[in-house]
Amino acid sequence: MDLRTALVTLRLRHPFGLSRGTVSELPSLLVRLEPPGSPDGPERRGLGEAAPVRYLGQSAPAAAPLAVAIAAELEPAILSDPRAITAASGRMRELAPAHSAARCAVDTALWDAAARARDLPLADWLADPDVLDRAGLDGHVLLATSGAAVTSYTIALDELPAMAARAAAAAQLPVLKIKLGRAREFDRAAVRAVAAAAPRARLRVDANGGWTPEDARALLPLLVDLGVEQLEQPLPAGRPDLLAALARDSPIPIYADEDAQGPDDVIALAGAVAGVNVKLMKCGGISPALAMIAAARREGLRVLLGCMIESRVGLAAASALSRLADEADLDAHMLTLDDPMPPGSQDRLAPELPRPRGPGLGVPPGALPAEGDHGPARVA
Repeated sequence: MDLRTALVTLRLRHPFGLSRGTVSELPSLLVRLEPPGSPDGPERRGLGEAAPVRYLGQSAPAAAPLAVAIAAELEPAILSDPRAITAASGRMRELAPAHSAARCAVDTALWDAAARARDLPLADWLADPDVLDRAGLDGHVLLATSGAAVTSYTIALDELPAMAARAAAAAQLPVLKIKLGRAREFDRAAVRAVAAAAPRARLRVDANGGWTPEDARALLPLLVDLGVEQLEQPLPAGRPDLLAALARDSPIPIYADEDAQGPDDVIALAGAVAGVNVKLMKCGGISPALAMIAAARREGLRVLLGCMIESRVGLAAASALSRLADEADLDAHMLTLDDPMPPGSQDRLAPELPRPRGPGLGVPPGALPAEGDHGPARVA
């Protein structure tokens, strides 16, 4: 099958800081799968996105030829069989072993096209246990949760006045995620400032691997006092033993993100952490995300559904899995300024999940920008 690609730049509404640095814009690759005959039948097209995982060394331009090569090996018949779609993820890994985002773009486009061909929203199709069973997964295990109903909103790492001001502007939201990991005393002051600015919000903290075990243990009493309900990836990835030791002593549930890249990592983390952050871009798309969630359910781990800085395409794909997750952190549409895909970026801060209505992902396949064209800015 053919694949059309478009590189876009997603500008951020505010500087987006975390322990690894700060950015003001990020590139992403949008794709549209073109099965034979699809120009006259848009219901057979499928959209996908590759928002590169930068800490894994990925880039958006490098994703384009990889995604095209993956799509070229696919037969249109794959769209008729969920099991064939999930099975294709193994071949995708062979073709793009180091670029999970490129694999994600094609895998998502397959699921989108398959749901569109059935005139069903992808979220509804994936909420059918029979469909999940036919995909080679245990639908009843995957659906053994009430699902995630709202998204958290990120207060990125910045100077203290800026973090407090953004928390105050978002104080009406139910859940705020605070990015930390700069320095112990700064982080102490930052979490206090956010808590004071948004006293009724539930708080979660994400250090993106920016703490030492000593930092984490020194900060835990304050986090407990402020009612922080979740601590994400406090320690650098690659030492799950240290993460497990910290989790054993922590009164706050600890979730793994950078340490949870795929289903095998989930199994290895069983008994070490309370939950895992499942992101389509880092695991390679909807198919491996379903496998990660299934592994988490079998191992008794909670599932946080996360995102990178992505357009409405990637967000819609992640939102389609929200009924299978316990919590969601899908807020990129409120962090970007000029998302080119409808309904565009959103300046209103709201907890609703970014799930457009309509077949498949709910994003019109004809909305893909021209190569290098950002498209018109749309603000909902």
